[in-house]
Amino acid sequence: MLKVAVAAFGPALDQLVPERFEDTVCLLIVDAETDAILDVVEGTGEEPLAQSLFFSQKVADFDCEAILCGELEQQAFAVLAEENCITRYLASGLGVQESIHLMNAYALPLITDYVGGSGCPDNDPANCAHDHDHDHGHGHDHGVDCDGDCNNCAERGEEVNA
Repeated sequence: MLKVAVAAFGPALDQLVPERFEDTVCLLIVDAETDAILDVVEGTGEEPLAQSLFFSQKVADFDCEAILCGELEQQAFAVLAEENCITRYLASGLGVQESIHLMNAYALPLITDYVGGSGCPDNDPANCAHDHDHDHGHGHDHGVDCDGDCNNCAERGEEVNA
């Protein structure tokens, strides 16, 4: 079983993932191999920052491998990434089930930093002014000059694990 958390506007697979994690209404704990909803965590009704911290801790409490969500603020990012090493995928505006399938196909970008952070927020070289390699989920680094097209890498003889 691959247990993931998905931020959503409602407690069903056809719900959308909010653009920002702090706008999450409920958190779905899902078996990503079967799309089975294992649990639903409803929001607390608190202000957005407190609620996003509540949801972040729940992801860790449920021992999820990853979270599929919208952009993360600094405090929630710290709980997920720094304290618990949970992989974060950007799924803003997608349906819950669609985002799970895209994650399984290595087609969702990683969230590598919080909103306003000094790093690259979405692992897209086009959005990054830093000099370091980027791995956008296919198991290889394209480098700073990446155009994001894995077919180009395959044509150059690089191994692509897509």
